[in-house]
Amino acid sequence: MATEGVRRDRPPRTARRSPVNKSGRFDPSLDAAILEAALAGLGELGYERMSMDDIASRARVGKAAIYRRWSSKPAVVADAIAHWRRTLGPVEPPNTGGLRSDIDALVDAVPDFDADALNTIKVIVGVATAAMHHPVLAAALDDLALSTPRQIISAVLDHAVARGDIPAGRDLTLVPDALMGLNVLRVMTGRPIDRVYVRRALETLILPLAAADPGE
Repeated sequence: MATEGVRRDRPPRTARRSPVNKSGRFDPSLDAAILEAALAGLGELGYERMSMDDIASRARVGKAAIYRRWSSKPAVVADAIAHWRRTLGPVEPPNTGGLRSDIDALVDAVPDFDADALNTIKVIVGVATAAMHHPVLAAALDDLALSTPRQIISAVLDHAVARGDIPAGRDLTLVPDALMGLNVLRVMTGRPIDRVYVRRALETLILPLAAADPGE
């Protein structure tokens, strides 16, 4: 039949492929677009409602392009969180010469609470609810919301002990965890981690350690 001849002459279809660079490797800019799309989906839909199809649509790529890079939704979300953490830049603990001025520096470093900060809370809450079932998400959440702040507070306390602002020999290991617990509680209840809150938490939990009698 004539139609069969037309079909035989038609060039074969080729699968849609992701853009590649001259070396033949996947375009790294597409990786970033996918990760940004995952973050946007987390903020808008939450982890459970967001699908790989949604990520692909937001990134304007085929779903196969995502699966060539990540094996599952938890994997792409974990990398999206790591990508987000890198965009925040390095965070160095202050060492101004005094505990109170270190606290002032920590408070000054808190970003303004705006639409981006609100989206941050939504992303963290969305991932936290799923992290109980996905260890890879739990590890990513720990890096984003817990480990780095914990390390900063620990360093500030170590500096204070070295200067004599806090008596030596005092067990301070629970102080960063207490602060992080308060942060998580605020995030889970949708309240901002703003400068007012950070100052209140630091001055209530940390400064009393510096003023405490070593014999207590």
